[in-house]
Amino acid sequence: MRIRNNCFRGPAWGAFLALALLSVHDLEATSLEWAVTRWPDTVAAGSTFTFELAVMNHGTSPSNCTFPPVLEGWLSIGNQRWHVTAGVEGTASPADVALGAGMFRSQCYRVHLPPAAVGQGLCRWEWADLPAMGLRIEKREVSGPRASPGSSSWPRWLQEGDPESVGTSLEPGRFFKEHFFAYEPFYFIAGMDSPNAKFQISFKYRVLNEEGPLAARLPWLRGVHLAYTQTSLWDWNSESKPFFDSSYKPELLWSWENLVPDRPSARWIRCDLQGGFQHESNGKSGADSRSLNIVYFRPTITFGPPDALQLKVQPRLWAYVGGLEENPDLPDYRGYADLRLVLGWPRGLQLSAWGRLGDDADRGSLQLDLTYPMMRLLSASFSLYLHAQYFTGYGESLLDYRGRTEMFRVGVSLYR
Repeated sequence: MRIRNNCFRGPAWGAFLALALLSVHDLEATSLEWAVTRWPDTVAAGSTFTFELAVMNHGTSPSNCTFPPVLEGWLSIGNQRWHVTAGVEGTASPADVALGAGMFRSQCYRVHLPPAAVGQGLCRWEWADLPAMGLRIEKREVSGPRASPGSSSWPRWLQEGDPESVGTSLEPGRFFKEHFFAYEPFYFIAGMDSPNAKFQISFKYRVLNEEGPLAARLPWLRGVHLAYTQTSLWDWNSESKPFFDSSYKPELLWSWENLVPDRPSARWIRCDLQGGFQHESNGKSGADSRSLNIVYFRPTITFGPPDALQLKVQPRLWAYVGGLEENPDLPDYRGYADLRLVLGWPRGLQLSAWGRLGDDADRGSLQLDLTYPMMRLLSASFSLYLHAQYFTGYGESLLDYRGRTEMFRVGVSLYR
């Protein structure tokens, strides 16, 4: 059975004329229509191809829109599914584009296909109600070794440790793009009281090549990651401006994303699961030393479509592993669970509320984070968020987990 693509053909002016007649999603809330154009019928497994994301303003007044730097989606063939991304090809359009009434713009994107994906499939992009796109993927013929026999006296395994198949290249830029991802919020904020500054860096590393043979045979192993998060408090008020305390949190985690089956209701609710082992310590010695190990389970349920107001509910439960000799009463202040709620728009204002209770209800903590993208405010020159944070309760630092603090700080974040 051949799957018909819901896309546009012919020259560019014909594509945009068709775009004006085709409704991609309900336009009651916005005058903008998004659609996919120049989508191919057939491609080779492990290859790359390009398509265009187009937007048209059907309203009677100018409107602003933003092309995403990366499109996230899923490629499904039978019972198999691969996570795919499409990056901007060539010179990127401005992050913020002003469209006059009846005007259109398009941006070219490039997709890298998994070598193991072969057959008739569907590609679904998680952006602005874009339709599922049919794609026939044919097996790619291997052209043979890159170096002819006898061309060098060196063993081939010394010369060509970089695999030939697409998606497993050791080229640094692509390696980082395919293996390193944002994890916890990444920010730098500061206030008036000591310790003034607070910053957090966080990332995770996917262990397996997503297109490799082991990931193809055991898809659940694609969720195995190594992660690292560091939260530091910097005391600018002191004479030598020392770091008051830092928490170093390496972890091994497994994540399972988008568990809701593909159906219309999947746009309105999404469920992700994560579990792992995390070590946390402050790197100090003697009486100031603090450390703990936990195993945890954290589901995430998101209500609302990806292009509208959303509510994210993220509880986390944990158990302490090993001894707590350096801080035996830590569970009295940290307890065994926390909860994060995030309300807002994926590309707009967001409010995050995080809280936890110790064994005693009067030893809790609450943190509020308000973030807003600054791309519109800075003429699309910086990809930053304005970040305001309020913390009250116990345990903002691992060193002084018994001390109660109340702090307001403002700054910027790279990821929220």
